[in-house]
Amino acid sequence: MSERNKKNKTNDEKKNLGVTLAEERGGKADEEKPVGETEKIKEPAAETPEQTSQEKIQAQLEEKTKEAAENFDKWLRLRAEFENYKKRVQREKADSIKFGSESLLKAMLPALDNLARAIDHGRNAQESDSLLEGVAITHKQFLNILEKFGVKAIQAAGEIFNPEQHEAIAQEESEQEPNRVIAEVERGYLFHDRLLRPAKVIVSKAQTDQKIKGT
Repeated sequence: MSERNKKNKTNDEKKNLGVTLAEERGGKADEEKPVGETEKIKEPAAETPEQTSQEKIQAQLEEKTKEAAENFDKWLRLRAEFENYKKRVQREKADSIKFGSESLLKAMLPALDNLARAIDHGRNAQESDSLLEGVAITHKQFLNILEKFGVKAIQAAGEIFNPEQHEAIAQEESEQEPNRVIAEVERGYLFHDRLLRPAKVIVSKAQTDQKIKGT
């Protein structure tokens, strides 16, 4: 074999040996490589600045919308409260005008009672007709004046006892049905639709068995 052929054979053997070593090293390198390094984990794409900005604007819009709804609800409630307040003030003002003279009229009732007693006493004592007639006229004028201001006498005698208008000061046995007014001790009055003074009355009650048998 010539020298030239020997050199070529030697070079071919070296090449084959290099390839074999490279493959062995490559195999060992693959075996020693940690799991997960061979393939890279794909991470989610980062949000673009445009998407982030839109989400912030949407969140702010929702927050402001909620805030506006709450403020509108508060405004509605305040408006309703103010309307109720106005109505209450108007009602109180009207009542003040309507019943402003209540105390004065109530203070005049005892004088009216005295006139009525004087008339009753004069009739029982058979006093002078002219004097009795003068007192009766004065009493009637007094009632007419009070009626112009909204004062009206309560009809009590013979009526069923009404605790809203009558004040029972006694009970007496009577042939009438129980709980009926049999006598009026002091007249009561209404001022418009309000009780100015209750009527003091005597109320009937059922008779006892002994009295029923003795009759």
